[in-house]
Amino acid sequence: MGLILLPIMASSSNKADEQCTTKFTETTTILKIWVDRLCAANATWNSQGVTVAGSSVGENSLSSSHINSPNDLLINISGNLFIADFGNNRVVYWPVNGTEGRMIAGKAIIVSWSNLLRQPAALAIWKNQLYVSDLSNYRILAFPLSTNEGSPDGIAIVCHYSAGASLNQIDSVYYMSIDKTRQLFYLSGFRNNRILKLNITDNTVNTVIGIEGSDSEHGSINLPLGITVDEKNGSLYVVDSLNNGVLKFDFNSIQEIIVTGDTGSGSNFSQLDSPSGVAVDISSNVYIADSGNHRTV
Repeated sequence: MGLILLPIMASSSNKADEQCTTKFTETTTILKIWVDRLCAANATWNSQGVTVAGSSVGENSLSSSHINSPNDLLINISGNLFIADFGNNRVVYWPVNGTEGRMIAGKAIIVSWSNLLRQPAALAIWKNQLYVSDLSNYRILAFPLSTNEGSPDGIAIVCHYSAGASLNQIDSVYYMSIDKTRQLFYLSGFRNNRILKLNITDNTVNTVIGIEGSDSEHGSINLPLGITVDEKNGSLYVVDSLNNGVLKFDFNSIQEIIVTGDTGSGSNFSQLDSPSGVAVDISSNVYIADSGNHRTV
């Protein structure tokens, strides 16, 4: 299996309109991409993708040139990738234009519980640490950030070695997002129907929304998936997948806002069907992976 890049192709005849400018700024090791202008207003996606990592025969292969069912990725200022190689139980660093990746977390053979990953699902980087949702070991691990081949020991940030609903237990964290300004991690607990807030400075955990384990700051949610922080406006967006909606939480408010999908599943533009992911750009536009409708809105 591989990762595919779909370049934007501008169709305007005006040279000035066709320019695409992107500026990069770095905050510690976390990278923000500020897009001055994506492309001309009538630009379209190039329908021919380019494979940038892996291949079509990556299943069940531990080769350094293959990945298996990648579930999440991060990109740095140089275009290098950090890939959650879900099916191969490892995290891979893939240099830009490279033909091979380097395993930087995980282990093909069980040697130490501290460097073992079982279905890594989500990644985040903060202050030279790589945070990994170790899905089937029910824990969040922090590894020293490196681009060198190796299997370093990780430190368990949230860990109980079994699924559960108490605040020191997690279950099926497929997505997580970091609020660098407030130094908080948000964890999307799919099976526990809740969103957890992890304070990075002291590793304390609280429930943002959901009812299992403790009182929450908000109401209830059903099978949450995608989650992202809008630091610019102080908001958190969460995919409420079973309810076919996306919720917004303002950090200074106790009331959630339904962004879209409050009329049941469907295919018109006020409806969603089994949404899975959400992203916010620097202009606070919200993008939703509308899985059941096979589209992004």
